[in-house]
Amino acid sequence: MKEIDLVSLGTLSLSTIALLRKDKNLTDLIGSSHPYLDLEKAIAGKTEFAANKRRDLVNVLEENYSRLGLNKHPLINSNITALLDQNTYTVTTGQQLHLFLGPAFMVYKLLSTIKAAEYYQHLHPDKKFIPIFWLASEDHDFEEIKDTPLFGQNYTWITEQKGACGRYHLKDIQTVFEPLKAKLSHDVKGLELLNSLELIYTTSETLSDATVRLTHQLFADYGLLCLDADNALLKTHFKSIVKAELLDHKSEISFNHFSQKMTDSSLSLQLKSRPINLFYLKNGLRARIEQNDEDYIVVDSSIQFTKEGILAEIESHPENFSPNAVLRPIYQECILPNIAYVGGNAEINYWLQLKEIFELYQTNAPLLVLRQSVWIIRNKQVEWLEANKISIEQLFAIKTEKDKLDVFKSEDESDELSILMQHFIDLKNKILQYADGGKLPNIKGLIDSGKNYEKSLKELTKAELSLRIEKNDKKIKKLEQIQNEGFSANNIQERTNYALSFWIKDYNYLNNCFSNIQYKPGYGFFLNI
Repeated sequence: MKEIDLVSLGTLSLSTIALLRKDKNLTDLIGSSHPYLDLEKAIAGKTEFAANKRRDLVNVLEENYSRLGLNKHPLINSNITALLDQNTYTVTTGQQLHLFLGPAFMVYKLLSTIKAAEYYQHLHPDKKFIPIFWLASEDHDFEEIKDTPLFGQNYTWITEQKGACGRYHLKDIQTVFEPLKAKLSHDVKGLELLNSLELIYTTSETLSDATVRLTHQLFADYGLLCLDADNALLKTHFKSIVKAELLDHKSEISFNHFSQKMTDSSLSLQLKSRPINLFYLKNGLRARIEQNDEDYIVVDSSIQFTKEGILAEIESHPENFSPNAVLRPIYQECILPNIAYVGGNAEINYWLQLKEIFELYQTNAPLLVLRQSVWIIRNKQVEWLEANKISIEQLFAIKTEKDKLDVFKSEDESDELSILMQHFIDLKNKILQYADGGKLPNIKGLIDSGKNYEKSLKELTKAELSLRIEKNDKKIKKLEQIQNEGFSANNIQERTNYALSFWIKDYNYLNNCFSNIQYKPGYGFFLNI
């Protein structure tokens, strides 16, 4: 295993780097002891978390785990019960619901959350910290989850369903499993794994249920709890914010105000706000709510409310109101005694933008933790890189053909011709500048001669480049092959490869990742297989 500072790879945003380093341009905006940056401040913000919220959270978890037949695991049961205690806190991550957990980064996200909870437990043995997977079950962007890329092709879930993806039934999930089983027909172990996954999905009522069951199977022994907050009881604690959002429209002002401050401080942005950051949610529908004079309309539907009507709807059916990305973190922190959120680069960006939204709705923010990144690299690839004196860091910096050639440049090769070419161009430009001053009225002949020399030099330079490419052709192709497996700044393995692709090849994939990942925000890990 090799660990690496992610900042050195050039894959992080300015805002995330500022958070990791506690840069002055960020601390001047939020203060050095803001919960985003300070674990102790985050814990202090949740010490008075309401007992009735704890009780409702426990009731929802117990009901859901019992309904899914997952209520026999002793650690899970004890963790759920522990949430009643005022000295118990959560460490949370969230993600939309891909099949089989989706891209590999989702596994690393969950493991990072578990490791963070363990780390805080070590720091505070008098308290209890429980890892939570917040299912983004209300997300309705099916286009982002319908494809499962494996073995060089996409396996697509074909369905006509609309609305919140977590509510999707799985009656048509065989559009994914049938071609996958055909692909793995000669892989006994791979087919065995796929059959076990098929059993989970085909015996679950919804995508959300299947995701909970799969996550429980993989991570229950680490104490990870799954929470689907698409729930009427939990949303009763969000009603006051829903009403304020509909009536006052203040969140957009706060959001834009702080986003501008971030821009002025050279920090990167991720999100945009709307006047109303809510969706109306029913089976088959999740659509934006907009205000039209005194009425409220649900976009792309015939649903419309008066002011009195929508307030009555909130009271009787809070589950019908769903936060967008601007308000989802606020909802999360309303119903969880949460002291840390573990997210990726983009999530860190948009959580930072919400600083004044948390203040507007008088909600305590958590510590922000950049999840760990992981690359799986084969031993043979490591050996080849070492033999060619190429570091893993270099892989991400190599972008152009010249970069690739420079890696393999031998001691007897030089850039002398390129240097001479540059000297010639510099001299030509100086002469042209001199001529523009009227000091060389008869320069045409000199320029024409210069063009011939420049053309010859370019041809020589091109010929030399071709010879070097031909000489190093095999090495360059091998280098490109490694980069194409997710080892470049434009091709990050954990995003382009699904966890299932590693899992099928190696049954110990999850255990190896858990054994090697450490709580070290801002660092990535390269695991040899």
